[in-house]
Amino acid sequence: MKGNRYRNPLKTPMLARIVFWCVTAGMVGASFGIVRNRHVKKGDEIHAAEKEVVLLDQEIEMWELRVAGLMDRAEMARRLVWFESDLGDIKTSKVLELAPAEEVPALPRVASR
Repeated sequence: MKGNRYRNPLKTPMLARIVFWCVTAGMVGASFGIVRNRHVKKGDEIHAAEKEVVLLDQEIEMWELRVAGLMDRAEMARRLVWFESDLGDIKTSKVLELAPAEEVPALPRVASR
């Protein structure tokens, strides 16, 4: 029984192939994991940017509603009273409306076109 007990021992070339294929499979798996993590990270960044856009849209809409509220004459009068402003209401009977064709002699002529 001095002979080799194993009939098919692993030789160096076969062992090198097994190691090569294991390392290759490991690198492919690691590459897949890295690419997947980058993809998820980029998706999270896109989601955060979309949330920011939604918040900015809501803020713009809020400001538009405030401006629309201030454009209302009654709201403007209420705010003037609240700020204790010296400005007063303008009565429509005291508003002078000029048609573009009329000239005011006291004012200098201005080129219109």
